[in-house]
Amino acid sequence: MRLVIFGAPRTKKTSQRILTFGKFKKVVPSEAYLAWRDAVLPQLRAQAIELGIARPVNLCAFFYRDALRGDLIGYIQGLADVLQEAGILADDKWIEGLDGSRLLKDAEHPRVEFEIERLE
Repeated sequence: MRLVIFGAPRTKKTSQRILTFGKFKKVVPSEAYLAWRDAVLPQLRAQAIELGIARPVNLCAFFYRDALRGDLIGYIQGLADVLQEAGILADDKWIEGLDGSRLLKDAEHPRVEFEIERLE
């Protein structure tokens, strides 16, 4: 399954915030990540060919960033979480390979192009 998410990708763990809820503190993702997640969930749901994937897969993702920032692992974690939240993956634990994933730059057309393929 090949999909494209339009918009500048964001990492989940950069600029996390600690919020207080009564007596409890909670670490929450950055506002930039939450805005990206909210923008891409409808895109993913509209393109998904298969939902609830529950078998080992390789995720090959090309992150076309608007600027040279962030690290590959941070972007992968953010993408894996939105794939699970969109219902494409039953659980991101099924990602057993990241072969071919890359960080790139395209300031004019930031996006994430990725392929999910079954591992035998």
